[in-house]
Parts: sequence; structure tokens; C-alpha cells
Amino acid sequence: MAYEAPTPEDLIARYPAFAAVDEDTIQYWLTDAERFVDESWTEGDYPIALMALAAHNMVLAGLGTDAAATAELPGGVTNFKSGSLSVSFSDKAASDRAAGALASTRYGAEFAALRRRNRGGPRVTATGTLPYSPQHFVDGGD
Repeated sequence: MAYEAPTPEDLIARYPAFAAVDEDTIQYWLTDAERFVDESWTEGDYPIALMALAAHNMVLAGLGTDAAATAELPGGVTNFKSGSLSVSFSDKAASDRAAGALASTRYGAEFAALRRRNRGGPRVTATGTLPYSPQHFVDGGD
């Protein structure tokens, strides 16, 4: 089976919060996501990662009807005062923003999990230990 990029209809089926967004706009964000997700990803994760990243970026752009995109108080705001403006953010919202933009939406968190699965970093072990059995080489690597 060949890699197939998702369509705007696929994104709307997975994330109904974007049903009111113009399909040309959704396609723009799906195409933009292709800069970060390529065919070196597993075939099953490829379309899901494209849709998750596109949805995340659309929320950051203020698109969609997700609570995080249209709530009267932005996500993480615990207190708002108008006279002499005073805004308070929850500790979680502040740490999510500090950790990076992906943690700021549920779509970004989904993309981050997919990215970890497809782009894992180096394996680190303690000095003097092996991440495999020495017998692995004696048996011919099986």
C-alpha cells in the first residue's frame, strides 16, 4: 500500500472541530505539515501525524471550534480581572507553554507522541552496561 496524504475531509472526520473551516484552508495546513512528516514515518502514522500537526497549527492560528480555540477565557486562564488588567494562568498551562508549543494543544500532544514513536532519539545507558546481550553477536545478531 502506498503512502497517501489525508484530505481535508479526512481531517474533518477525525477532528470535527474543524468542520466550519474552509477546505482550502485545511489543505494549506495539511501541505504545511508535510514539511515535518515524510514517507520515512511508518505508513499508519503518516496521515495521522499530518492531520494532528495541521490541526495543532490551525488552533494556534485561531481556527476551529475547539474549546481551546474559542473559549471566552483562553485555555489555562484561571482568573481574569478587567480593571487594571490582571490575568492568572494555571501552573500546567504555564509549564506547557514553557515546554514548547506542541504541549499547548491536544493535537500537538498527539503529534508529539507520534513523532517520538517515529523519530526516537539515541539510546543512553549507564557506563559499563550494554543495551543488548553480548550473546547477540555470538549468535550472529538474531
